[in-house]
Amino acid sequence: MVKLKRQLMTEYEMTDLGKLSYFLGMEFVSCEKGIFLHQKKYITNVLKRFKMLECKLVSTPADITVKLQKNATDEGVDFTLFRQLIGSLRYVCHSRPDIVYSVGVASRYMEVPKRTHMVVAKRILRYLKGTIN
Repeated sequence: MVKLKRQLMTEYEMTDLGKLSYFLGMEFVSCEKGIFLHQKKYITNVLKRFKMLECKLVSTPADITVKLQKNATDEGVDFTLFRQLIGSLRYVCHSRPDIVYSVGVASRYMEVPKRTHMVVAKRILRYLKGTIN
């Protein structure tokens, strides 16, 4: 590994910053079997940002009884806030394939989000809170 680093340093302008531990919201932990990747810190920050740190936990990321519609009649929500939430959840999908489908469904309603759409997105946060470890 040291030899590879030296060779790369001669060919490219680079600096050895040491062992990788945290990069772009992803944490890397070395163990016997290899490298373990998680986003516990990033998820915690997302929960804080959307005021969901003390939320009730759920065991699944989606409620199959909820039927979402683009032209729902309930009140609208701040579309900027909804888009920020969906964007944050999309980034979590890199290390959490268990939420990909639910985030994809919630993403369909970013144009004109309603209260029911926000409830669905926040349910994913509640699931993440319960499965953060």
